[in-house]
Amino acid sequence: MDKIVDVIEKIAGYAVGLLALITFSEACLRYFLSKSIPDGFVLGQMMQGIAICWGIATANYADRHITVDVIWEFLGARARWVMDSVAHTIHLFFMGLFGYASTYKVFDILKAGEYSTDLRIPLWTGYTLAAIGVIAAFLMAAIRWAQIVFGLRRAA
Repeated sequence: MDKIVDVIEKIAGYAVGLLALITFSEACLRYFLSKSIPDGFVLGQMMQGIAICWGIATANYADRHITVDVIWEFLGARARWVMDSVAHTIHLFFMGLFGYASTYKVFDILKAGEYSTDLRIPLWTGYTLAAIGVIAAFLMAAIRWAQIVFGLRRAA
């Protein structure tokens, strides 16, 4: 499972790297040469969406969410399990909704036939890669949910 998480983290990392490269290049070209990268904003936007969605996937499995453990710390083992189970169930539900909405958006953009302005890049490609990241996030959340609820792995 750690190898899968490593691959997902690399995908998110490459997207962030491309985003940084596009943003830095766009800024340098604009301010020093009064030029711009064709569709630089659209490409940066796509890379940002991909990085965020795939980053959510790794955070889901590794349980690196922002948490407030004040109450959890004072609970016994059984109450902690109940609290973790409820929290992960709610999280899994919302990841499922997010995955559905993202996939629906991909088909909506594909049907509309939207393209970028300069290079005529089909916008569904970036949305598809981001939606796959959301689906990966849902799958990682489902694995983590099963580990918590069925005791396959102890909660952190």
